[in-house]
Amino acid sequence: MDPAGQDISVRFFARMKDVFERKEAQVSRDEAPTVGALLKRLCTSPRMERGIFTDSGALRPTVIVLVNGRNIAFLGGLEAALQEGDEIAVFPPLKGG
Repeated sequence: MDPAGQDISVRFFARMKDVFERKEAQVSRDEAPTVGALLKRLCTSPRMERGIFTDSGALRPTVIVLVNGRNIAFLGGLEAALQEGDEIAVFPPLKGG
C-alpha cells in the first residue's frame, strides 16, 4: 500500500465489523477504481459476499455505503468512481426510534 496514505480507507460499522472480521481496511485505488470493485475485493469469503451483495450481484438494500460521507445512491451506486484518499464507510441498516 502507498506509504503516503493515498490508498482508499474503509471502515466497517456495527454488524459489518463482524461480517468483514475487522473494523478497517486499506485498498489501493489501482485495485478498486469503483465502489463495486472495492467491495468485491474486500469480500474474501462467501459469507462476506452474502452480507453485501444479493444473488444477482446488486448491493443489498439493507447495506449503506458512504464515500466521503455521501451515500453512493447519489453518486452512481456500485459504479461510483473512487479516488486516492477517499474514505468509505460501510453500515448495516440503521434503526432507531
